[in-house]
Amino acid sequence: MLTLPANQTPQVKTDDRFSQPESMASLFQSIDSDKQKKSEMTSSQSSGRRKMIDRRDSTNASKLPASEDRREGDRRQKKPIPKSAAEKKQEQDELKLQQHRKKILLAGCEPVMSYNYDFLAMDDYPENSLVAAARRDRDYWLVICSVFASVFFFGLLGFVSAGISGIAFGLSFLSGIFAFSPLRRHFFSRPPLRDLLEKRKQIEFRALTHIRLLEGADGLAWRCQKMHKYNSNLSKKIFYGLYRFSKERQLFNVLRQRRHIRLYLLLMIEAQKAYKRLEQDYLEHHFKHLEAGWDDRIEEQEANKLEQMLNNAKQ
Repeated sequence: MLTLPANQTPQVKTDDRFSQPESMASLFQSIDSDKQKKSEMTSSQSSGRRKMIDRRDSTNASKLPASEDRREGDRRQKKPIPKSAAEKKQEQDELKLQQHRKKILLAGCEPVMSYNYDFLAMDDYPENSLVAAARRDRDYWLVICSVFASVFFFGLLGFVSAGISGIAFGLSFLSGIFAFSPLRRHFFSRPPLRDLLEKRKQIEFRALTHIRLLEGADGLAWRCQKMHKYNSNLSKKIFYGLYRFSKERQLFNVLRQRRHIRLYLLLMIEAQKAYKRLEQDYLEHHFKHLEAGWDDRIEEQEANKLEQMLNNAKQ
């Protein structure tokens, strides 16, 4: 055991420390002062340090200035390479050729803007039910006429009295008039079968004549197919038959019924929508090119030359 000499042993006055009541209060004050000093030192050290920002936190990232945030669009973008004069000339030639094709398509499909809806719709066309009722009435009158005619015939043979045979002859003559003569319209509200069939022929002839004018010598329906880019309905399968027969100049051999003519009307409606969109697209690009300082209108010979040049350049 280590022992110190008597002269080196520290002397502690225990009696004074525990005897005085003020010693405990001074001890607590010294402890509080030490804690305050430590807190001041840690705060000064923390303030001197650089503030760390967690970039994964969206709230802190949003508070950063735009100059320090790379996501704000400060990244350097590559400048577009300027086109040479030859490339600009080739681009203008392609635009001119596209505009020329649009102009040719507009000229070829121009008749779609002048079709007559009433002629092709055939709204006043007699319905099948009305024609069937008129045919049934005619058959009834024919039966009555044949009955009275047979009575008259038996009267001639002497099986029926002369008075009855004479009356039967008159009634058979009247029933024949009501069956075939147009005088029937003055006695009955329903038109006779002959009038209905005649009206049908007139309406069909008017519609077919109008279609003939629209189609012309080269055909119209098959050229409307080229405008499917401006109206997707022109690519439907129900129009493929009209396209094929129109291109083969056999359309009038097919249009025999009302439903066929109304299908042609539906094609004209969709083609007119596409024509308006094509015309609008052509004019917008034309005026845009004029504002840029050059004209995109070219002749047929120049268009052929440009097409040959572009084909050779691509090859």
